[in-house]
Amino acid sequence: MAKRVEPVRKSVKEILEDLLAGHREAAFSGPEAALKYLRRTLEGQASLPNAVKCVAHDLTAEALAQLGQWEACTGSVAAVIGHLPDLEAAFPHEYRRMLENLTCFERGIQAHSELGDFHEALALCERAIGLDLGAHFRAKRDSLEWAR
Repeated sequence: MAKRVEPVRKSVKEILEDLLAGHREAAFSGPEAALKYLRRTLEGQASLPNAVKCVAHDLTAEALAQLGQWEACTGSVAAVIGHLPDLEAAFPHEYRRMLENLTCFERGIQAHSELGDFHEALALCERAIGLDLGAHFRAKRDSLEWAR
C-alpha cells in the first residue's frame, strides 16, 4: 500500500512570510502589481489566517493610497483595524513591533482627509494615540481639531 501524502501545514508566521515575499516581488513592478497580487491572495485563499489578512489589508491600503483610490483605501483600513485583535493573538511577542510598522492609521487619516471626512480622520488619530503609536499622531489630531 502506498502511503498517503499529508498536506503541508504552514504556521501563521510562515504564511505571513510567504505573503510578504510575494508582495515584495510584486511591488517591484509598482503599486498596481502589488495591489493585484494582494487582491488575488485575499480572494483566492479562503483559509488565510486573520492575522495574515490584517497585514495583507494594510499593504493593500498602502497601494491604494499610492494610487489615489481613497474610498477603497478606507475600506482596507477598516479591515486592518478589525483584524488587529487577531494579529495580537497570533503574534503576542511581536505585536507591538508589527503594530508600529502598519501604515493603516497614516493612510486612513490621509484617505479620510482626501474624502473630506475629517471627523473619521480625527477618530483614527485618537485611536492611534490610544495605541501609543507616536507623537506625530498628536500633531495630526491638533491640525484636525477644528473638525470637532
